[in-house]
Amino acid sequence: MKKLVIILLLSLGFSLKGQNILGIDVSHHQNSINWTLVYNDGKVFAFCKATEGRTYQDPNFNTYMVNGKNAGLLMGAYHFARPDNNTATQEANNFLTHAQNYIGDGYLPPVLDVEDPPNGHLDQLYTATQLTNWVQTWLTEVENQTGIKPIIYTNAHYAAYLKPSLNTYNLWIANPGTSPSSPPTNIGNWQTWLFKQYDWYGDVNGINGNVDLNVFNGTANDLYNLTHTNGIEQWQNYLHIYPNPARNNLYVDNQSALRLDKIEIRDMQGRLLYNQKYKGKALNIQKLKPGIYILQVKLSNGHFLSKRFIKK
Repeated sequence: MKKLVIILLLSLGFSLKGQNILGIDVSHHQNSINWTLVYNDGKVFAFCKATEGRTYQDPNFNTYMVNGKNAGLLMGAYHFARPDNNTATQEANNFLTHAQNYIGDGYLPPVLDVEDPPNGHLDQLYTATQLTNWVQTWLTEVENQTGIKPIIYTNAHYAAYLKPSLNTYNLWIANPGTSPSSPPTNIGNWQTWLFKQYDWYGDVNGINGNVDLNVFNGTANDLYNLTHTNGIEQWQNYLHIYPNPARNNLYVDNQSALRLDKIEIRDMQGRLLYNQKYKGKALNIQKLKPGIYILQVKLSNGHFLSKRFIKK
């Protein structure tokens, strides 16, 4: 039986025009997640809590990472720091023991979450120099063992409290209650930021209850470069659409024994823009605004396949 082949490459130099690249971060508090619905709700990436402190492992971490990636999201792991209880080396080893398989090609860089623990304040336990040294030790240990430079997640207070020596690491800044389109106004000792957490009470299809919402500061090409991959969703090998990016017409190459019954196109907010029977002809996308869209096809066996494409 012939198979559908995916070749989805991002054009170098292409940048989004007016579209934010959105994602989420989760832990076991989100319970069961339908990652396909998350993907279809326009979320491109997700960071999942792997570990905390010296011994804790999030019970949903492995399930989230596997199912999220299979659904088409770019996935990354983070560690919640507890300098109040442990050494940085102890915590780095805990993180690496449980997250090692999800660090490297195909995944977003690992993240160190630096914020106050549940009962206390880091700036009362450590001077700025001491806390900076703790953070640096963790970052160095993880980078030495993985070859991947980690990202620092923190808030405006600790972005200013930590020493400028850490600003060579990419910043994920907590700035809730803001628009995804507005840059953070306070990033402390950093000159720029990579991710912004803009909402702690987000509503996303596939997740019951609130979830943190994030935005990426860059182009689609920039984001996928972080994973050291060359294309969108290269692990899904069931659908070939071309050209991608496309300007006027989009083609679906059906090389399988299964018939394509229906084709839909949705924007990254999930709004249905195109819905009709598959006729084996080019899809005219001239009226679509530049940005990222989701094409979904229904096969004759009732299964659905979906892919993102870029409209130039």
